Amino acid sequence: MTSYDAQTALDAIHHRQEQTRDEYVRHVSSGTYGLIAALAVFAMGSSVDLPNPWSLVVKLVAGALIAGGLLVQYRQARVRRKQSRAEVLFTVWLGAAVVAVFIATLIVARLIGLSIPSVPAAAVAALATLVATYATRPIVKKIIKRDDQG
Repeated sequence: MTSYDAQTALDAIHHRQEQTRDEYVRHVSSGTYGLIAALAVFAMGSSVDLPNPWSLVVKLVAGALIAGGLLVQYRQARVRRKQSRAEVLFTVWLGAAVVAVFIATLIVARLIGLSIPSVPAAAVAALATLVATYATRPIVKKIIKRDDQG
């Protein structure tokens, strides 16, 4: 094997790794799963001000959306890999940011005097979830690339 052949094989390996990373990021940051997450966030958030039996029903629907979305996402993945600590921390941070958006909007809605403040707060948090799905794609790609190289 010549050095040219070795370099060509190495370049092909790097190209396939990049394709694998791109497919993983595309799947994880899919708009479909972002929409499912946004619907679950809306359902869970809007259930705060509902009366007791309906609150439980809406929370169960939100839980079913989350469980169903995760199951479908896992089953349809073309590329599977174990999440790194950085990916898990980023996901937790993102979830905390959506909760913070919900709480801040809920406080503002209550200060304004809306009769059902959790619904607009849940809508804003759901929109934040959709925006985060697309806006964080480059960050997720950098985290994955750094983890694969390190």
